[in-house]
Amino acid sequence: MNLFRSLRERIGSLIGAVIGTVVLLGCGLLFVFFLAPRQKIEAQRIERLPMMDAGTVESAAPGDELLITGRLQGELLLEMKDYIAYELETWQVTTDTTDDGDRQTSGSWNRVETRIPDLRLDVGGLWVDVLPSADGNLSGPLHEMLIRSASGETATYDGQQLSDGSQRYQGFYNGDLATVWGQKAASGGIVPDELFAGDRVAFVASQHAAAQGLLIAGIAMLVCSPVVLVGGVLSAIFGRRKR
Repeated sequence: MNLFRSLRERIGSLIGAVIGTVVLLGCGLLFVFFLAPRQKIEAQRIERLPMMDAGTVESAAPGDELLITGRLQGELLLEMKDYIAYELETWQVTTDTTDDGDRQTSGSWNRVETRIPDLRLDVGGLWVDVLPSADGNLSGPLHEMLIRSASGETATYDGQQLSDGSQRYQGFYNGDLATVWGQKAASGGIVPDELFAGDRVAFVASQHAAAQGLLIAGIAMLVCSPVVLVGGVLSAIFGRRKR
């Protein structure tokens, strides 16, 4: 019976390695040959957009793509902090057990909500309306505020231990420099797809960096896929039987 159990375990290990290899290979090909090139094309297209001012927004037709930089102004959304637009996330800690029986914890941020209300953008002394958006994203070096929970489960975040259930606010204050990317609304103003904390040059650079990151991630997956397969084969052949 022990022989058959060992055989099943080794076959299972091999099958798991094959599945892991196929997944890594497929994701790597997707990243390298689809996602990264698409992001690069998008970054180049954004970079070629003309410089825009308040007059450009005023004369644009509904649905036209807009990219404009200015100083954000709006009403405060939280009593405890000066956010006029923000993203709220919660810290989720997961615990895994290694083959040696050791416990390992890891954490990830899960988005709870993003609030982009009515805002105004000061562009050279003229105002451009930024309309509310339920689907817009916030990016760039945003203001961050952590609210720590008292949970005993922790994982490393930014070089420190952070408890499960902690909250993170990221967003904009009044007067922050922001680049708004979106479309002209039929009623006037911009419906934002993204609010970036920084100027146009930094926003374009972030788009190119995203393409580079996707490419590197894809190459890493392609490199790791044969390593996973070889490791699985060796484990199936030479792995010790469990007692």
